[in-house]
Amino acid sequence: MLSWLKNFLLELPSPAVIQTHVVPFLSERNWIVSQPILSNLHSIVYVALFYQTCFLLGKWVVFPPAARWMHPDDRDRRRKLVIQSSVHFVSFVQSIVVLYVCFECLVSQNYKSEYPTAADRIFTSHRDTEIVCVFAIGYFLWDIYISVFYSTLPFVLHAVVSTLVFCIGLKPYIQYYAPVFLLFELSNPFLNVRWFAVRYFRRASPLLSCVKTANNLVLLVTFFGARICWGWFQIGKLVYDFYQVRHDARFLELETAIIVLGNLVLDVLNLVWFSTMISIAFKTITKKGTPPGQ
Repeated sequence: MLSWLKNFLLELPSPAVIQTHVVPFLSERNWIVSQPILSNLHSIVYVALFYQTCFLLGKWVVFPPAARWMHPDDRDRRRKLVIQSSVHFVSFVQSIVVLYVCFECLVSQNYKSEYPTAADRIFTSHRDTEIVCVFAIGYFLWDIYISVFYSTLPFVLHAVVSTLVFCIGLKPYIQYYAPVFLLFELSNPFLNVRWFAVRYFRRASPLLSCVKTANNLVLLVTFFGARICWGWFQIGKLVYDFYQVRHDARFLELETAIIVLGNLVLDVLNLVWFSTMISIAFKTITKKGTPPGQ
């Protein structure tokens, strides 16, 4: 199904208006000069529209009945819960889709053979890694839109920066690292499951409580493994690759600074978030282990 979805979105024809008006408008003004971005523009739009469809499905069909069950007498809380649930639903779907696209790319023979040197990893483009960038940009464009209406400025800025980083990747520049860094998403399905469990299943049966605990443990393990161990290792590898090609005429100083600083900030934030998660888990465990009345 995921393979069908990926191919369906990528094979949709480009609307005439994009080819005859949008692409010339952007290229003639030098707003976008990268041919890979311009040639994939319609696919990026389709991916963003797919996530908007998922959001509307959650907002109008899936979550209103559940929100009425949770808050039968509070319309404002129902509306807020529906919106939040729909956003987390899209986040869950996106993480599954992009992880599929990433793993499909990472295990392909083309990926392993096309990027043997630092110069290849920084400057080379391949269709598989282009597809990863297309799906990432499509989601983050949707994220900008939804954050403007339903979230706060930091989330808008995060979506904008993420869009810029993957647009740099599609130029192409460090396209090899697109699926590498998107493996951060490994923890997101479990994070979203935890969010839904906290909102909708506060009083759980013993079996469901065990499932929630198992999900939380997997969340901690995947977060630590993907976002901290893998993340810090790969940023070190990326910086070393940049160092090796620093005298190449194709080396882009501004884009390099944006990518390195952005990833370093995210890696530091991941350490902070993980320490917070461990602290919450420790308090939960010690609270459960405390006898009543003490």
